[in-house]
Amino acid sequence: MHRPWRLFSSQFYLFSPVSISNWANSMLRMKTEMNKKPLAVKIFLYVALISLSLTLLLPLASLVLTSFKTFDESVGVYRWIPNQFNFNNYRDVFALEGFNYWGYLRNTLTIFVLKAIGTVLTCTLTAYGLVRFNVKYRNLIFTVLLSVILLPGELLAIPMYQLYLSVGWFDTYYPLFTACFFGTDVFMIFMFRQFFMSIPKELFEAAETDGASEFKIYSRILLPLSRPAIMTCLILYFTGTYNDLYGPLIYISSHDKWTMAQGIKSIEDIFNLGPRDYIVPWNLVSAATLLSLIPVLLVFGFAQKQFMDSMARTGIKG
Repeated sequence: MHRPWRLFSSQFYLFSPVSISNWANSMLRMKTEMNKKPLAVKIFLYVALISLSLTLLLPLASLVLTSFKTFDESVGVYRWIPNQFNFNNYRDVFALEGFNYWGYLRNTLTIFVLKAIGTVLTCTLTAYGLVRFNVKYRNLIFTVLLSVILLPGELLAIPMYQLYLSVGWFDTYYPLFTACFFGTDVFMIFMFRQFFMSIPKELFEAAETDGASEFKIYSRILLPLSRPAIMTCLILYFTGTYNDLYGPLIYISSHDKWTMAQGIKSIEDIFNLGPRDYIVPWNLVSAATLLSLIPVLLVFGFAQKQFMDSMARTGIKG
């Protein structure tokens, strides 16, 4: 039987940072190429895109329909449409003993805010230095930074766990956001660097002529102009924090500190009949997952324009 967090992760892949970033870049390239195609080719491409979109939306449709099924339907032979739509699942989720939706949401948002502050501050400063200062071996430094992306996160999991355990940070939020204050997100550094390179150099030269310091140029000129890139960073980190089950499972054990992902995973224990014999209430898991998706969809919906603008400008210069 599949684990609940696998269902949870599969539904959230549609809104993960990698998925959203790849989708945005693909749509921008396709829009440019589409204007050059004959009508017949355009029709074929639109039909193919619609078919692909429907295929990608099937997991989300399955999630929604399962959230309205009864317990027996959700654990029995799979069928798309429930015999009777059970709206009580959403009420039952909030009534589950030990399931604190608002507490999980608060904890997740707390981690997100701390990670976002650290990432925006350090990654923009790092990208600013790579763009503004013509130091020796600048391109080599940037290449080495990019190569860090090739390192799998699991490679550092055990050393980092031992480090945080030795300083007494187990069962705290510190392991989940501390690294963000040291400019460790290479992808965000790359994104901000590409965005900064699209800003005309004349703006910086004019500010220098007026006697502005580097910090003033950074804070008064660069950051306001980088609002689309910052919004993109916030969106990606918001969805990433929501989707993160691996980190909280390792470092967080207290129930009152659980994140949304941990809370949804915990629903499997409700019908636990033993170490090897248990039944997962997929109807309640689906309802809880759908409820947790609402903040992500709202954030991405309201900030979609800034996200697309940033992705468009990021690829202008290399």
